[in-house]
Formats: sequence, structure tokens, C-alpha cells
Amino acid sequence: MKNSLEDYGMFRLARHGEGHETSMALYLEDWDGEIKVAEAPAATVEAWSLTSYMKGVSAQALIDCETTTEDLGGGCFRIQHTLRAKRGLRLSRYAVSFHVAGGAEEGRFRFVPHLHPKPGMVAPDQVFRSPCIILEGEAATLALVPDLESLAALNKAGLRTAMALEGETFSYGIMGHRVKGHVYFNTRSLPGFALERGREIVFAYYLFASTGGGAALHRRVNSFLWDRFGRPRSQEPGPQTLPLAELTDLAGTWAFHNEENWVEMEVGGRRCGGGYAYNMNSKHPPLRKDRLTNTAFIRLPGLYAWILRFGAAHVTNRPLLYRLLRKTLGSNPGASPSAIEFQGWFCNLRSAYGAAWLARERGDDELARRAALVRDLALASPRLHGLFPAVLYLVGDQLVWREGTRGFTVFDRYHLADSCTTGFHLLEWLRDLEGGTTNEDMSEEGSEALEACRAQARAVISLQRPSGAFPAWVAYRRGGPVIDPCLAESAESAPAVMFLSLLASLTGDEECLASARDGGDFLIREVVDSNTWYDYEAFFSCSPKPVGWVDPRSGCRPENTMCMYWTAAALLHLYRACGEDCYLEAGRKALDRLLAYHQVWSPPFLSIDAFGGFASQNTDAEWNDARQGLVAPLLVDYYHATGERELFERGVAALRACFTTMYLGKEPYVPLRPSVRGAIEENYAHFGYDVPTPGYLMLDWGAGSSLYAAARILPAHGDIYVDIPARHAFGIDGFAVREFKLDDDGMRLEVADLLPSPRDALLRFKLENDRPLGLVINGKEIRKYAADELSRGIRITKSDL
Repeated sequence: MKNSLEDYGMFRLARHGEGHETSMALYLEDWDGEIKVAEAPAATVEAWSLTSYMKGVSAQALIDCETTTEDLGGGCFRIQHTLRAKRGLRLSRYAVSFHVAGGAEEGRFRFVPHLHPKPGMVAPDQVFRSPCIILEGEAATLALVPDLESLAALNKAGLRTAMALEGETFSYGIMGHRVKGHVYFNTRSLPGFALERGREIVFAYYLFASTGGGAALHRRVNSFLWDRFGRPRSQEPGPQTLPLAELTDLAGTWAFHNEENWVEMEVGGRRCGGGYAYNMNSKHPPLRKDRLTNTAFIRLPGLYAWILRFGAAHVTNRPLLYRLLRKTLGSNPGASPSAIEFQGWFCNLRSAYGAAWLARERGDDELARRAALVRDLALASPRLHGLFPAVLYLVGDQLVWREGTRGFTVFDRYHLADSCTTGFHLLEWLRDLEGGTTNEDMSEEGSEALEACRAQARAVISLQRPSGAFPAWVAYRRGGPVIDPCLAESAESAPAVMFLSLLASLTGDEECLASARDGGDFLIREVVDSNTWYDYEAFFSCSPKPVGWVDPRSGCRPENTMCMYWTAAALLHLYRACGEDCYLEAGRKALDRLLAYHQVWSPPFLSIDAFGGFASQNTDAEWNDARQGLVAPLLVDYYHATGERELFERGVAALRACFTTMYLGKEPYVPLRPSVRGAIEENYAHFGYDVPTPGYLMLDWGAGSSLYAAARILPAHGDIYVDIPARHAFGIDGFAVREFKLDDDGMRLEVADLLPSPRDALLRFKLENDRPLGLVINGKEIRKYAADELSRGIRITKSDL
């Protein structure tokens, strides 16, 4: 799966001129000589001081520039510009640009971290998670990657940077920016960054060149960013501040034991329960029984979405109005709908899966009962057409079900992503918590869940289109199903493939597998290979845009990480079901795109430790979005399928990041009433600057998704996981494995505890054979263990760590 060295070609970076006149050109050595593949003219410099402005002194006369280049091999160069202020000044811009020779034809690979459709707009460091620009040209593919150590130093000094891609030219430079709408960024020239006389700053980046395609180079860039910046950061303390046992206990207690969130009801004579989707960090508990609010959500389904979009576009992007909104929401009881949701974002069943695992871990019978009641609610839901509905409203004694969602709009069309998410997590429950579909002791509810999933599979398969795609939305009228043309053939097909593949894997159902194959082939052909990552969130969330719109400047499409996650998961489950490598390879390619939104550093301009989290899309500004709870176990799953150490490490980083935004009493997450402790905000810096969301809490998109991540990873991997056949060892729960060695005598590990309080650790192992192995930790010989002991896991006391 790694691109070969032949793809790197033989490149030479030439530098011409000195100081401000320095230009660069990149050449590819060919049989007939050298081909120029890119050129960079002299950097653009904009600087001023009051005296220079009055006297007409040029910017070049105010500041010195020295450019150095270093060939790192394999088509990678590090370029550094050292700037020295000759006198006190304001630096408005210092930017370099590269023009790809021979052009970059439409349809070739191009990537930029954030869209910037209008003149003056940029992709700023505010949204640099795994930052790069990639452009595939006629003779070579190029990538520019900021040096994150240099960037962090600039940020600490108050300077900001930004990228842009337009046509065949990409640029990167020091410049100010400000938020425009939700969420784009304009450049900001004034007042500029203050530099006193003699001040020296370093602006650095890496330039990659390859004769291979853009997708292969993107994988190389992702791995480079992890190796250079992410892996060293993962060996340091933070962002995890407490043991995962404490964090999951707090999350589970808030989500399922907090009576503000919990409700029970009778559905068709069956006792059921669920967690309300909405809460608030306010001095007052939410108003749940307000009939007007609930009726408005039901009768005017687009109203809530309109309010959110208006607030995002006109209120929260203005710091003064944001502070006023946050204070108002925090000081008054908020009217929240009495809604329980089973949809792609907010899935109470997914949260209940995590709660059921937690209940077993801590022997909590009441928590287990409540988790089971959520599963029972999903099973008791009306499924007239075989599909699970998405939302239940409780209006007085009345239960009002709605079929599906489109972003924040709830309506009477089924969203297959919603229905298949519910079915998928029911199957996971059967596999992980009920002992599998062949378990002779399967509970009555387990058998019922399996039959419900089979019925849904028949309904989903009946909707499959000739192309293999599954529609995003379908309504049932008297004449039968009516397919909504919106996103009818798109990455929205992935949840159905994910659901059908898992069902086929668990039951051997050939019809499900055949349908999943057709859907998987569609995803490879029309989504993965073309990088068309369209889903509901890309167009109908708080950053709306016309379906099919393309950024006219960068030439890049809007893209969203939900469908990247779905696609990578779908193709992995399809590979597991049929064993064909083409699906694993395509899934790994989808994962490459998803990893472009993985936070491999924590920028100084944020007030939280953002390392390890995930973002949502290329037209929004979130850090540490709750979807990281879904991605973390997927990364670990891909490690087991591919053996790539990097993927397990990234999964651990995402798991730890799940709890970064938990309300623990420290700024910016201080509970305004005691019952908020343990809640988790769904993201950070959503509005394009350093603030939390204004206090709204989503049970399933925060605490619930984080519980799910822990439940999927920890049972099989413990606190430290040792993969003996691969010769890899990983710290998970606040531990870092500095070294792992295996010899004839056994295993030797050097382990560091990254948390302040010493504690025991559970080691789990993947065995290579059944021979006994000795264990030495931090130079201390523990003892020799038989294979059956290792297979059950070894608990090491804190005195031995």
C-alpha cells in the first residue's frame, strides 16, 4: 500500500538571486535533460511603519530576508525564510507562491485544507489540522506542507499564516485573517504584525514532489506529518488528564444516570427508555415539557435549522454577539425539545452501546437496565416499511415518530444513513455484547434485533439503484417508495453498504453480500477514485451551500468527514465479509482523505490541547468534533487489517481527544450547575476563533460518542496493547511505550505514565504462539507467564510501573 520510491523521481530545487530577489525553480531529471515542473518568483512582502509610509520607503528596505533550502531526499525539500526587521515595523504579508509548469488539468488531484471561493479569501492556520496543499500537474505532483514547529513559534509570537490555491498556483505566507460568515476567512492586512528592530522570525515549510499521483502523495504527506509531529506529541502528556476509567464513568453518569436526560415510557405495552438529545450548560435545567417548543419542532421542521444557520452566519462569528449569546443561554432556562434521536449524528443507541459496556465494567445494574431500554426503544419503533425511524418526540403523553433527518431538519422522509446507523449499531450490540449471531443463548431481544435488521436489509436492497448506489432519502406514498433525487447517487450510499456488509459477515447472507458488493463498487468508482465526498452535512448543516457547488478559485469540492468515515468503514466491513483486497485498498484510500482532518498538533492560538481530534469539513472550523469517537475505533480496526503502526497510534490519540472538551471545572469548561459535570461539548472553535460552543450539549454527540469509542477499543486492548507477531506495543490509557523488545527470554518494555497519579495497568496481548514468555517492565523482572495467562490479559500493579 506504500507508494514506491520510483514515484518520487529525481528532483532538483534551484535557488536564484539573494535576499528579496530570491526565486526558486523545481526540476525533474529526465532522459533528455531536466524538465521544469514548478517555479516560485520572489516572495511578496508587505510591511510598513509610520515614518516609512510618510517617506515612501519600500517594504524591502524595512526588512531583510534570507532563504535556505535543504534536500531531504525522496523528492522532499525543506525551505526556510529568515526575516529580520531593520527597524520597528508592521508586517502585513510575507508570502511565497509556486506555479505548476504545464498546467493542472481539470479532474486532476488537488487539495487545500479549506475552501476560499472569493477574492481575498484564504485557508488560514485556524483550520490547519494536517495541513498541506497538493496539486497534480502534467509532469509531477507537488505538495506544500507547513513546518508545524516553525508555525507554532510564529503563532506564539502572535503571527498567523494562511494558504491559497487558485488554478495552477498555490501559495503560503504570513498574513492576518478574519472570519467571514460560517465559516470562511478573509485576509486582513491591517494593522499587521508588530516587529521591533532586530527581531528575527523564521517561516518554514516542506515541498514534496512526485511523479506519481496525488492520492499516493497525500498518503505520504499524511504519514510524514504523523511521523514528524504527531508521533512525538503522542508520547507526551496531554490532552488526557484523568484515567479513562474516571472519564468514562463521568460521561456515563451524566448521560444515563442524570435524571435531566433520562425518560422512560411505554411503547406498545413495552417498557422502553431513552436519553434526551439536547441539554444546556446553564444555571437552570432545560425546560423539557414545553408543549409549544415540541409542537414547533414537529410542525415547523425547518425552523430550528434556520435559527442555527442564521445564528452561525450573523451572530456567533462576531465575538461581542457570541459573548452576549453565551451569557444569555447560561443565565436562563433553555426550552429544549423532548426528543430522542436515532440518526447519523445523534444516535442514542450508539451511546447505549457504550453505556452497556460501562455497566459491565463497573457492575452497574441500573446503567445496564437503562442501556437495554434504549435498545428496546429502537426495537419498539414503528417500522411499517422495514426501516428504522430517526426521531421520537414526547409531547405530553403522546409519542410522535418522524422518519428521517436532513441535517437539523426532521421530516417524513427516511434518511437511509439514519436507519442504517441504527441497524449497524444493533448488529454491533449483537456481536460484542450478546456473543454473536450464532450464540445459542442469544436473548429474546437479540433474536428480535437480528430479525429487525434482516427486515431492514430487504427494504434497503429493494431501493438500490442500477449503479449500485443507495439513495439518501426515500418517502413512502400510496404508490410505493418515492426516491428523492438529492444526493441519490453519492457517498450517502456508504451507511447502507456498512450495514449490509456487517449483516452479511455475521450471518453469511449472500443476498446482503451481493448488494453490498455492488454498493462498494459504486463507492470506489464514484466516490473514492474521484474524491467526491458529498453527504447531507456538506450541504445542509450550519455551513449550507448548493448541492454540487465547487469552489471556483481552488477548484476543490466541498467535502465532509462523515461520509469519509462511512466509506472507510463500509469498505473495511465489506473486505471482512468477502476477503477481497480491492475493498481494503479502497477503504485505506478513503482513510487517507479522512486523515487530512486529523489534528496532528495543538496550535498555540487555541485554549485547549487539541492534539488527536478530528474536524468536520472544509467549510467549517471545528476542532475536536465528536465524530472522533467514531473514527478512533475505525483506525484501530484498520491497524488490525493492515498492520500499519501509525493507524493504531492515531486511534489512541483520537480516543484520548474524545474527552478533551469534558466539563470538569476548568476553563473553558466550567459547569454552570453541578449536574453538567461529565458532559462533553461536541466541538471547539466552531466559529473560526478561540471559543467553545455557547453552551448547548448533545448527549449522543459528545458523551455518548466518547463512551462508544472507549467501549470499542478498551475491551480487546486494555491500557497497554502488545502485538507480539508485529513486534509493536502501544500505550493507550495515559501510558506511552518508549521501547519494546522481544527475545528468547521474553518481552521487555519501557513504559512511561503520562498522568500525574500512579495506577495499575492492564496489559493485553496478541500472541504469536503458545510458548511462555517472561515480562520485564522498566528494567524490573515481573515473571514468566503461560500463553493462556497472556491471552486473558495481565494486570501490573503501579509499583511495577
